[in-house]
Amino acid sequence: MSIALSQRQPTHRSSWWTLAPWIASGVLLIVLALHLTMDLPGHLTRIGAASAAAVEATRAADVASPGRADGPPTVHLSPSKVEAAGITVAKVGVEQLPTELGVAGRIEVNADRRVEIRSRAAGIVREVHVLLGRKVKKGDPLVTLDSPDVGTARLNLRARQRELLTARVEAAWKEDIAGTVARLIPEISKGVDPGVLEKQFADKPLGSFRGLLLQTYSEFDIATHEEEKTLNLRSQNVIGEHPAIVARHTRQGLQAKLYSTIEQARFDAEQQRRLADQALKLAESAVVDAGQRLRILGVDEDIQELLDHADRAQDAARDEDVTAYRIVAPFDGTIITKSAVPSQRADPIDMLFVLADLSNVWVTANIPESDLAKIPTIKGGTVRLTATAFPDRIFEAELLSVGAMLDPTTRTVPLLARTENPDGLLRPGMFTRILFDGPAAEPALTIPSAAIVEIEGRTAVFQPGGGPTEAPSFALRNIDVGRRVGDRVVVASGLREGDAVVAKGAFVLKSELILENEPEED
Repeated sequence: MSIALSQRQPTHRSSWWTLAPWIASGVLLIVLALHLTMDLPGHLTRIGAASAAAVEATRAADVASPGRADGPPTVHLSPSKVEAAGITVAKVGVEQLPTELGVAGRIEVNADRRVEIRSRAAGIVREVHVLLGRKVKKGDPLVTLDSPDVGTARLNLRARQRELLTARVEAAWKEDIAGTVARLIPEISKGVDPGVLEKQFADKPLGSFRGLLLQTYSEFDIATHEEEKTLNLRSQNVIGEHPAIVARHTRQGLQAKLYSTIEQARFDAEQQRRLADQALKLAESAVVDAGQRLRILGVDEDIQELLDHADRAQDAARDEDVTAYRIVAPFDGTIITKSAVPSQRADPIDMLFVLADLSNVWVTANIPESDLAKIPTIKGGTVRLTATAFPDRIFEAELLSVGAMLDPTTRTVPLLARTENPDGLLRPGMFTRILFDGPAAEPALTIPSAAIVEIEGRTAVFQPGGGPTEAPSFALRNIDVGRRVGDRVVVASGLREGDAVVAKGAFVLKSELILENEPEED
C-alpha cells in the first residue's frame, strides 16, 4: 500500500511543471496588453506630433521655395537695372477696412435681353441652322420654314410691284402729254401757221389732243382765209353782202370752237396727269402694304428697295422660292433653348428657340430682414461677387434694385444686380456669393495690388534681400490673399506687419526669375 502512494507523488509534481510555461506566457501577454493600453495616448501623441512637424516642414519648404530645396528663389539685379525698372518698396500695413458681408446669390439671364423665337406664320420646319449653346450674330439664320401664308403674301407683293410698273409708265406718258399740250397752246394763240406747228410737234407726245387741237386750229385758219377772200371780193363788188356775212360768222364760230377746245384740252391734259399721279401713288401704297404684310408675318423686307426695283418683280416671281420663310436672330446672343427639329409643324404659339444675350447677366439674391439695414440701396451702387467655379476671381456688379416689399413667408427682400460678362464665364444657374461692405470696420494687413505676382498658379510677392549694394537681391515669397479694396489687397497669411515688399516693378522681377530658371539649350 505504501509503495503505491510513493509512486503517485512524482506524477502530481510533473503535471505542475508541465503547466508552468503556459501560465508564464499568459502572464506576459497580460502585462504587454496593459502596457500598450496605458501608453497608447502618449504613443499617438508622439506620432501626431511627428506628422505635424513633417507637414509643417514641408509647407515651410514649399512656401520658401516651391520646387527647390535650397531656399526661396532669389533674383539679383544690378543697380542700373533696379533704377531702370523703377523698383520701389512698401511696408505691409494695417488698415481699418469695412467688414465684409455676404449673401448667397444666383446668376440669371438678363430678362431685358432674352427673347423667345416663334414663327409668326404657320409652316413646316425645312432646316435648322443652329445648335443648342451656339453663339449667333444679329441677322444669322436660325431656321427655315415652308409657309403657304408667306408664299401667298410674297406672290401678292410681286403682283403689286408689276402694277406699280404699269402705273409709272402711264404717269410718265400723261406727264409728257400735259407738258406738250402746255407748250402747244401758246403757239396756237400766237397764230403760228398750222403747217409749221405740225412739223414742230410731229415727234412730241400729244395723244388724242393732236387731232383735236390741230384739226380745230386748221379749221379756224381756213375760215379766217375764207373770210379775208370774201371781204376782198365784196370790196370789189364781185359778190354780194350775204356771202361776206356768212364767212364772218363761220370764222367767229370756229374761233369760239377753237378757244373752247383749247380750254378743254388744257383741263383734260392736267386732269389726266393728276389722275395718273394718283394712280401711281395708290400703286406705290399697294406695294408698301404688301411689304408690310410680309413684315407682319416675320419676313424682313426693305420697303424702299421694293419701290426702287419694282422691275425685278417678274424675275423674282419666276425664280424665287416663295414659300421659304427664314427666321433670323434679332440680336447677338446665345441659343439657350432649342426645340425646333426638321419636319416639325410650327405654329405661332410654338416656341422654337430661346435667344439670350449673355454679355451681361443678372445676379439675384434674397436679403434676410436682419441684414437689410446693412445693404446699400442706392441704385447704381457697386457690389462684389464670387463664383464657386472661379474662387480666385472677384466680379463687380451694378446694383439695380432692392425690393420694396418683404416676403412674409421667407422674411427676405429680393435684390437685383447686373454684371458685365464679356468672356461668358458667368453662366445662368451658377450660385454666387454677393459681398457687401458692412457698417463696422476691422483691422487687416494690406499691400499694394501691384506687388502681387502669379507664378506657377500661386500668389507671391518679392521681398528685398540683404545682398551687396552692387547686386541687390529680391526673394520670392508665397502668400495667401483676401479681398481687394481699391488699389490694396488684404493679406490672409504669409506676411507680417512691417514686412517690406516690392510695390512697383514686381513684373520685371518675375520676368527675370523666369529667365533665370529656363533650362539652357544644348
